Amino acid sequence: MIPIYLCEDDPCQLSQLKSIIEKYLFIENLDMKVVCACQSPEELLKSMPRFPQAAVYFLDIQLESDLNGIELAARIRALDPRAFVVFTTTHSEMAVTTFRYKVEPLDFLIKDDPDYSGRIVQCLENILEKSRIPAVSSTGRLQFRLPEQELFLPVDDILYIRSTGAHRIAIYTAGSVYQCPGALKETQEKLGDHFFPCHKSFLVNVLHIRKLMRSPCRMELDNGAICPCAQRRFRKLQQIMESLSCNAGPL
Repeated sequence: MIPIYLCEDDPCQLSQLKSIIEKYLFIENLDMKVVCACQSPEELLKSMPRFPQAAVYFLDIQLESDLNGIELAARIRALDPRAFVVFTTTHSEMAVTTFRYKVEPLDFLIKDDPDYSGRIVQCLENILEKSRIPAVSSTGRLQFRLPEQELFLPVDDILYIRSTGAHRIAIYTAGSVYQCPGALKETQEKLGDHFFPCHKSFLVNVLHIRKLMRSPCRMELDNGAICPCAQRRFRKLQQIMESLSCNAGPL
């Protein structure tokens, strides 16, 4: 479940924002929930768990408090580096100020925009899509969401990743298979150079390739699994494997 936090000092605008979000979540039956809707930054910070993970924050920029929305976002970003921050404001020029604080907001919503409700929904759709992309932590672990939990899988343990449908992937290790939301292209960008798109539906960890075979083009991995390789990508894969062999040097 993705938690959503709202901070808006005007009670009417807070109620409107909460209503728009909850109506959309109910209609679409999404695994997201408004866990805090408050008027003060201090209350929002107190409501956050000790180790928040990629939560969503809709913040009014001009708050009647010692902290404005941008300063609050900086505090949140320090606690929750993968936070999705969305600012709401009546002054579009305030967007420039956020660069000084390096809070990297997802979006700015202008309260008097005729399509204010639609922009809120677009933000939620964007957040949902981004949250489906597995992320690699600084410790070299792939983080991805399952229906009831989040898993952190060591990248080096991954043999290959296969696309199983629209925005769905299967991650294969030597002894397990993990089904989760995601797309091959975005996952490859997170994982780095050792993962090669050998086929339109497969992403292989070249460090686990044991044998390359032709007719048809395919490879055998350390655990004996066989992965296909598109013919037009086979030569590139050979070059990668030859380069790894040369760099390894003599035993």
